[in-house]
Amino acid sequence: MLYKDVLSNRPTLRFPIRLLINAFYAFISSSRTAKPIAMKIENTTICNLKCKMCPLQVGLKRNVGSLTFKNFKYIFDQVNPCYLNLTGIGEPITNSNIFQIIKYARQKGAFVKLDTNGMLLSKEYANKMLDAKPNILSFSVDGTTKKTYENIRTGAKFDTLIENLKYFVKRRNELKFKTQIHTFMVAQKSNMREIPEYIKMMIDIGVDEIKGSFVVSLGGNKNLDKRMEKADSEKAKKIVKEIQELYKKYPNRIEMDYIINHLKNFEEISNGKMVLNSDKPCFMPWYIPYVTWDGYVCPCTFFSDNEVVYGNVFEQPFMKIWNNKKAQEFRKQLLKKRIGICEGCSMDESFIYNRLKILSKIPFFKFLSYRKWNTQK
Repeated sequence: MLYKDVLSNRPTLRFPIRLLINAFYAFISSSRTAKPIAMKIENTTICNLKCKMCPLQVGLKRNVGSLTFKNFKYIFDQVNPCYLNLTGIGEPITNSNIFQIIKYARQKGAFVKLDTNGMLLSKEYANKMLDAKPNILSFSVDGTTKKTYENIRTGAKFDTLIENLKYFVKRRNELKFKTQIHTFMVAQKSNMREIPEYIKMMIDIGVDEIKGSFVVSLGGNKNLDKRMEKADSEKAKKIVKEIQELYKKYPNRIEMDYIINHLKNFEEISNGKMVLNSDKPCFMPWYIPYVTWDGYVCPCTFFSDNEVVYGNVFEQPFMKIWNNKKAQEFRKQLLKKRIGICEGCSMDESFIYNRLKILSKIPFFKFLSYRKWNTQK
């Protein structure tokens, strides 16, 4: 989780102060909110692959391009977030400015994370990445066999991915750097049977954390194939059992709760009878905005094609956009009911809800809140 990761990095006093302020606004959940503790700034929409589940392959309508260092600095300095995620629709390493961007954010005290498909992370680029010192670099690993992986990630080479990942782990260990190496599987119909083997393979390679999620619908793009065979429901139960056994063996290295939840409800989901987490709390529009490479401020990364835009940071100051009328109306609606893209979103921030719920029992604080805490599950 974001907070666990940042706290493990010995943050400055700025982090707990910003955390308390953001927690207060998350609790009261008014239409206005504070300067966010975290940001997702899209690094690029350019990619070297054509992955089947990616919005880029189903007609993304917005502009294609990459973030310059000058523009990054302009956006970053307005917020100075404690946590920064530099992942968007494209492959970060296609942007020649990425190493300079990471270094600047780290020098300013931000905890920096980004995701890569690993194809471009040659020995030269691996050493440049380690020199930039991101806190977390996550490799996308969508299969444990050449056939499965390359069928999903068109243009990728499985052998290259594994070679680059192994080198990055080895070099990180040799240099005794603190960059955490994670992997992430986008589980789907064609690779779900390989999930347990994926965990075992990544354990053997020596990555720090192994994560994953089923394909989620990003924005209005039809990148999600929900047509799963009924016969797979029994196999899903078997996969859950295998994952849970691996959890027991490696309790601190696996984070796949969403995959387990999905597989447990596999039959209902595959028949279109269930939308996961549609009734769960979401606080993201109160503390972590998504800013595209060309400056558009969106509620979160699920609005991948600028379906909802508050404004542009190159036209107005960020904080003016962050609390403008459109942003406030969006938060008000989310408090009432998830609609549109939010309705089908998998985000479940119950962990935040559970930590803040105790404040709702204090009459004074309960009076301040716009969120109906007693109706949340």
